[in-house]
Amino acid sequence: MTTPITIALTEPVTFEGYTITELQIRRPKVRDLRAMEQATADKPTQLDQGAAMVALLSGIPEAAIEELDAGDFTRASEVIAGFFAKAAPPETGAA
Repeated sequence: MTTPITIALTEPVTFEGYTITELQIRRPKVRDLRAMEQATADKPTQLDQGAAMVALLSGIPEAAIEELDAGDFTRASEVIAGFFAKAAPPETGAA
């Protein structure tokens, strides 16, 4: 199991009486992608889908994610995008 990536928020968020100062984002699994697909069935924009994925992988309610500073949201989105970086193609042995 890999360690989540921690992002310190430049602008902490207060939500339901709690102050959120960081996000711990874990690597997604296929079940997370399916859950995100279901959660965003009625949310067609990439921004809505990104917020749902940040919420899912950080364990923070989506309503709290809506309160994030745009820069903090962008950093969280970049961390998640990094999980999907293309792997090197398999070697075929051809010269």
